Amino acid sequence: MNAEWTQISPQEAAALHAAILAAHANHDLERLVELYAIAADSKEREGDVDAACFFLTQAFVFALETGISRAHELNRRLVAYGRAWPLEP
Repeated sequence: MNAEWTQISPQEAAALHAAILAAHANHDLERLVELYAIAADSKEREGDVDAACFFLTQAFVFALETGISRAHELNRRLVAYGRAWPLEP
């Protein structure tokens, strides 16, 4: 999936949705981080901050669960929107 989409088509959205469902079914948490971040990026570019923050939150939770360092980046983005507290002072 192309992370540079300015707006995803209905077919791309359906593919992203299917990929998210498959990652959940396979308990592939690292893939979920990637897919939810892609969804967040897309919504952010569309100007839908609430949806972007929803997807960022999902990506952040799975990043925390897997212990990957991307959790810090996702947290910073949520903090910038006033949706989370910083992980580090």
